Amino acid sequence: MENISAEEKQQSIEAFLSIIRKSENALAHMKPGAPQTKLLEKRLKAARIGADVLDARWEGKGKGLDVSKKDLKEAKEVLEGLLLTLPSFLEKLKSGSGQRTYIERRIKAFQIAVSYLNDSVN
Repeated sequence: MENISAEEKQQSIEAFLSIIRKSENALAHMKPGAPQTKLLEKRLKAARIGADVLDARWEGKGKGLDVSKKDLKEAKEVLEGLLLTLPSFLEKLKSGSGQRTYIERRIKAFQIAVSYLNDSVN
């Protein structure tokens, strides 16, 4: 996955930052300890790790990522699970729509992060 343009890199980082912002906002309105809250917290953690992995790989930031192998593996599994659900959203969206573009960018960002996480875990 090294043939990634600067624009794709920027869009991937932005996709993760958007997910993080939306998740943090949603968490602020959820009941602590509820099953949905725990799921969202797990996804938020995976998104943060995904963004950190992309930053570390592309920008040289956080070269010493302070993340355990266990957390890397969990993040990879969460993102892989989300990757399975995202294509179903594409079927419902018109070609060329902003929402479709957003989902396509999210899919690409997750694929890249999962690839890098796979490298880190192995």
